[in-house]
Amino acid sequence: MTDYRIVCTDQTGCTTGGHITAVGTGADANSASQRFTVQQVYNLMNNGNTFHTYGAGRRADVHKWDCACGVGTLRSSADSTTANNLDNLRICTWK
Repeated sequence: MTDYRIVCTDQTGCTTGGHITAVGTGADANSASQRFTVQQVYNLMNNGNTFHTYGAGRRADVHKWDCACGVGTLRSSADSTTANNLDNLRICTWK
């Protein structure tokens, strides 16, 4: 199984706030090497793979989450810093 580090996100709004639509993964926080849609992340998680973020020296695991607007998205575990929250990661810039 693989443990992927999420370094950036694609986000969109909905009636109750924004949600993650895709993520970028890689070892370098400034440059994603792979892009996964939320559905692809769900499929990888279903096969035993894990995802996490890292910020302020702390790791946060990423989990499936159902947005109040009915869309399946992703959420990082709560901890004592917002630096590793999915919503606070940089927005991906794909070329």
